[in-house]
Formats: sequence, C-alpha cells, structure tokens
Amino acid sequence: MIACIMSEGLSENLPPHIFCPLFLSWPLFLSWEVFVMAQSLAPHSKMLTFLKVTIRLMMFFGLCALAYVLLQSCSSPKADLLRFSKGELKRLKVIDPMPVQPSMKFEGADGEMINLKNFRGDYVLLNVWATWCVPCVAEIPSLDILQASVESRGMKVVAVAMERHRVDAESFYKTVNIKNLSLYSDTSMSFATKLGVKGLPISIFYDPQGNELARIAGDVDWQSAEVKNFLNAILPTQ
Repeated sequence: MIACIMSEGLSENLPPHIFCPLFLSWPLFLSWEVFVMAQSLAPHSKMLTFLKVTIRLMMFFGLCALAYVLLQSCSSPKADLLRFSKGELKRLKVIDPMPVQPSMKFEGADGEMINLKNFRGDYVLLNVWATWCVPCVAEIPSLDILQASVESRGMKVVAVAMERHRVDAESFYKTVNIKNLSLYSDTSMSFATKLGVKGLPISIFYDPQGNELARIAGDVDWQSAEVKNFLNAILPTQ
C-alpha cells in the first residue's frame, strides 16, 4: 500500500567528484620529488635548470587541475538547485547524478495510453496523486493554476492519479472545477513504485531531455514565492 505523505524520494548518491582534488593533486607531490632530485644535482647546472622548469610546470598544471575540480564542484546543478530548499520547498531533493526519466505509460484523457517520454522537449512537472490522499486533493487546484501560468514558458504539469477506478478522478476534477490540467490516471497502481517513491503526493521536475532535476515529497503551495524563484531559475526567461 502506498502511504500518504511519508516518503521523501530516493536517497541521494554521494557525488564522486569530492574525491577528485586529492587524486588530481599528484603533480604537486611529484614536483616535490623532482625538487629533492634537483638538490642532489646542484653541481650540474644544465640539469638543474631543466628540473626547475619541470617543477614549475608540474605545480602550474596541478594547481589548474585542482582549481577546475573545485569550481565544478561548487557550480554543480545539485548545489545550485539545493539553495531553493526552504519554505514551501524545504523538502526539495536533488539526486546526483541526475536520473533519466523512466519509460512509463498511463491513461490519457481519451483513454489512450501515453508514455511519459512523449513529453520530452518540454520541462515537465510530474505530480503523482490520488483522490484518497487528503494533501493530494488539497494540492491539485494549486497545480491547475500553475499549469496556466507556465505553459507559455515551455513547461507542462502532468498530474497522474493513482486510482483503481478512473471515474473517481474524473468526478473530483468536475467537483473542484479543474480547467487547465489534463486528466491522467494509472489504474494499475504501479506508477509510483516505478518512480521509486513510497508516499503521495510526490512532484518531480524533468528537463526537456528527460533528466530529473529535483523532486519534492508532500503537498506544495505552487503559487508561493519559493516556487516562483525556483521556476525562474530552471525555466527559460520570458
């Protein structure tokens, strides 16, 4: 049974680049060995000059390598997006490296089967919800408003209802007067499992290439200032 607001998504992978600085500092250690050798060859002026130049080059390239790795680490997509993890987005999670959007099918508005990959080319906010989940139904109207505001910016809100009976989601849409969200459903109840989540609602952002940017467990006020700042950071400027 899938719980309601229990999971915060997949565990984050440790970024491998944190081990790189020591590995790339080998020219510095090697230059020290060359320096020691140079001291023993002091009487041989030509060889000494050559070794001094070699030391300088090794130190230069070593420092360049270290600077590059540290810069990459500080400016990584993960570090950049996690700065928005506060307020309404306090449960924001970023998995590094970014997972690729899985190939999953669900039922569309006309009963046709749609693959999640069909939305590639646009930014996607995938929301998995259910009518039996209280925070889910509280969040849907906010997502409906969001869809109207981001469609012109190349983003689609794809809300997939986990329902044994699709009619339950249809009835809910009519009751709360949902106008902008298309009705998508998964009557097999396997969608969330394939995404690796244990609780609803869950929202996952994908870039146009299908890479996961971030995910948020639990309901969100999608008209909040935190959300607007986050969207302005990931979406193309108008």
